[in-house]
Formats: sequence, structure tokens, C-alpha cells
Amino acid sequence: MDTETNFLTERIKELERENSILREQQVEINKAKELYLKIFEEFPALIWRSRLDKLCDYFNKTWLEFTGRTMEQEFGNGWAEGVHPDDFDFCLRTYVTAFDKKEAFLMEYRMKNKFGEYRWIRDFGRPFHDLDNSFIGYIGSCYDITENKNNELRLIELNATKDKFFSIIAHDLKTPFNSIIGFSEHLIEEVKEKNYDKIVEVARIILQSSNRAMDLLANLMTWSQLESGRMPFNPEHFDIANIISEVTSLLKVVAEQKHIHVENKISPNTQVFADKEMVSTVLRNLISNAMKFTQTGGIIKFSSVNEKNELIVTITDNGVGISKERIDKLFTISESSSTLGTQKEKGTGLGLILCKEFIEKNKGEIWIESSLGDGSTFNFSLPTVNENM
Repeated sequence: MDTETNFLTERIKELERENSILREQQVEINKAKELYLKIFEEFPALIWRSRLDKLCDYFNKTWLEFTGRTMEQEFGNGWAEGVHPDDFDFCLRTYVTAFDKKEAFLMEYRMKNKFGEYRWIRDFGRPFHDLDNSFIGYIGSCYDITENKNNELRLIELNATKDKFFSIIAHDLKTPFNSIIGFSEHLIEEVKEKNYDKIVEVARIILQSSNRAMDLLANLMTWSQLESGRMPFNPEHFDIANIISEVTSLLKVVAEQKHIHVENKISPNTQVFADKEMVSTVLRNLISNAMKFTQTGGIIKFSSVNEKNELIVTITDNGVGISKERIDKLFTISESSSTLGTQKEKGTGLGLILCKEFIEKNKGEIWIESSLGDGSTFNFSLPTVNENM
């Protein structure tokens, strides 16, 4: 009996030692978990964790500070309320597909921050395992990559700009000069033959080609200054009706050639607050564009409307009009291209892009209303007062 009692006593002591070790190990495990949670809480990345049912049950302090929401609001699928609607399906599909395969994933999407702004997020998700290596869900870390994304988009724009620039130099600028050289040689022959009727016709073609080359060079120089940040910006109060008259006078030869009637209904001394040179460039391009696509004998009208602290200028023609598909591409450098006018006039598609950039630089907007065969209406707005005063 004593032997059995001794055995039981020793066994109890052994179990107590094992329990003590287990308790110490559990304490260490709990401390480790607390340490990891503390690290997660203070970690600069946005950390999330999900369970086996794919629902999220943890977001760190950095995440909650970024979104401005509580743990309860983000819990489960609540976090998805902040994902941009255009990115939601892709985001969910990537997450569910990886989860079902227990594979790591990397995705980028836009998520709303506490200021209501959508920021680009790069999300790294990985399978999460317990100490016994059993799969218990996913853990992810997110980083705000908005600045990188903006730089990528800017690089795409710059590449498109470069490609467009070389396209203009290689083709559009070469064409009018070839025309000028070719017809100048032809003009010499006609002068020798004293064929005066032919001389007038050839001289007119040379003048048209020269004007086109000059317009193109002016736009290229302006565009170059704008892209390099060297263009001065000097907003002031001025009479836009007077600027329209000046620009129209410069294009008088084209209007007379096509018998286009220009009607200016904008009252004298209609003031705007903007950079006069930029607005002059906008008007030159828009008026030239209207004349280009208006048939012989057509009409171009100018009008304006005052709305609070801005003036909306409208240029309407009864020309060939623009399709809905083309309207969406007119102001995009990578998509723009030239369309022949009613008398086969050529352009580069650069003018309207300059118009958009200049109007927006002056805190205005530009938009088009048109359909094929029904003419076009170009509208742009400009401030009438100096908002900084």
C-alpha cells in the first residue's frame, strides 16, 4: 500500500510540475500575443485579420485612424463600405479566390479615408496559422500608395505627351512646310509663264499653309512652356468682348474665304478675371476650330451669361457637328487626333487640349454640346472677380 501511495504522490507532483510548466508556457504565449497585438496596433501599416468564415474580426489602430471609423463599424464586412464602388468587385474577387486556395495575394484598390478622400491602397494578404500550424484565417497589411500611383499616371501622361509631340513634329509640322516649298517652286514657274490666274491660286495655297504652320508653331511653343512650367500666369480684369473682336479680326481672311458670318452678342465691357494671353489663345483655337468645321455660308455666334461670380461664354456654329464618341476624346492627349475640316483643313488635336488646360488654370471649366450634322456648342466659364481679394 505504501508503494502505491508513494507512486500516486510522485505522480501528483509530476502532474503539478507539468501543469506549472504549462501555465508558465500559457503565460508566455499570452504575453507573446499581447506583444504582437501591441506591435500590430502601433505598426505604421494598416493591419487587418479575418476568420475562417472570411469575415474580419480585427483592425489595428493605424487602420481605424486612417478610416476614422470604429472597430464595430469595420467588423465583419463593414470595412468594404469604404472601398471605391469601381474597385469593390475586383477587391472581393481577389480576396475570396486567394482565401479558398489558401494563397497569398497582392491587390491595389481605392479606399476612403477619414476626410472622405479616396486613397490608393496596396494590400498584402497572407494565410494565418495557429501555433499548431492549423489554418485560422488571413492577416493583411495595407499601405497608402496614392503618391506612387499619381506618379505612375503622370508618367503615362508624359509619355503620351512625348509621343504626341514627336508625332506633330514628324508629320503635322512637316506637311505644311512641304506644301509651302512645293507650291513656292510651282509659283516660280507660273510667274515665268505669266499665268496670273494660276499665280493667285498658288499664292492662296501658300498663305493657307503658312498660316497653318504658324498656328501649329504657336500652339507647340505654348504647349512646351505649359508642360515645362515656364509659362507665366498673370490674371487681371479685362473686357472679353474686346478680345473676341481682336481674335475674330485676325481670322477675318478665313471667314471671308468661306463666307462665314460671325455674330458677337456679348456686350461691350463684359469683364472677367483671368490671364488675358491664355484666354486669347483659347478663343483663337475655338474660333479657328468653329470656322474649320463650318460649311461655306455658315454662322458662328458668341454669347455669354453671368452666373454668380463667373461668366459662361458660348460659341455656337452650324457646322458638321461631333459624335458622342469623339467628344469624349477631344481633351485627352493620348486619344486626340486631327479631323479634316469642311475644306480639308488639317489640325493636330492639340488646340483643344491647350484650351482645357488654360481654362482650368484660370479656375474655369470647358464643355461641349454637339451631335453629328447639328453643329457644335463650346462653352467655357471664367471667374469675374478675384477670389483672393
